[in-house]
Amino acid sequence: MGAAINTLAFPAPRLPQAFYEEELLRRRDLVWLTTSEGERIPACHVRRSFSGNSFFTGQPMTIIYSHGNAEDLGVHLDYIDALAQVASADVFSYEYVGYSLSRLEGAQPSEEACYRSIDAAWRYVVDELKIPPRQVIIFGRSIGSGPSVDLASRSHVENSAFSPLDIAGVLLQSPLESGARAVLGYTTSLVGYYLDIFKNYEKIDKIKAPVAIMHGSSDEVVPMANGAALYDLLQRPYEPLWLDGYGHNNMPQSVCFDYVKEFVRSVSGH
Repeated sequence: MGAAINTLAFPAPRLPQAFYEEELLRRRDLVWLTTSEGERIPACHVRRSFSGNSFFTGQPMTIIYSHGNAEDLGVHLDYIDALAQVASADVFSYEYVGYSLSRLEGAQPSEEACYRSIDAAWRYVVDELKIPPRQVIIFGRSIGSGPSVDLASRSHVENSAFSPLDIAGVLLQSPLESGARAVLGYTTSLVGYYLDIFKNYEKIDKIKAPVAIMHGSSDEVVPMANGAALYDLLQRPYEPLWLDGYGHNNMPQSVCFDYVKEFVRSVSGH
């Protein structure tokens, strides 16, 4: 069971060094983070672009983005560039230990490594850049819902002066209740409880900020029952986006981005 869950959770792309030299290392917004275990991971801090139809005039919101399974930072650069433009928000997309350039340095991914990664992103955003938690939105897609929910549900992050409980909001796209519940279902997850990973169902009710969930009804990777179950546990639910007939990887980006934009507008007070 543990092997099956990890196969879903950590299928890091196996791309060569040359790909990252071309796509990632040339980015002007590339920064390097260090986890509590001394691991180096890359991140990109995409700044919003100003346009005539932008609904923000003051300090922008900052989205801390956790990518999905079978992706890495180098693969979704176009996505985060577009997200920043449409949402009129800065986007800080960090890498997991054991993915992309971290993988090429020999690091291995794991649940705990994902948590160390998002903690490093949090410290950089709120402690180093001095962005107030009330201007931060945590956004996780698929497996990225694991570190996102974990961070947003905690009152404290090691070596940070700020609490994630004070953030503006949480966005989850195709989130999993847990690794086992996404892959094998509810009953099997109980039998293999101690092998399970990313137990979002045990944490999500502790999040104090508004939480918005979007999920496709035909998702065969993380069935929509996962998203619906998490929605029922929320302290402050935001109107969900259930997309009929769509799966895990074909949810229409324009529709999802419109939903994200409206959520950012809602929690920012604009």
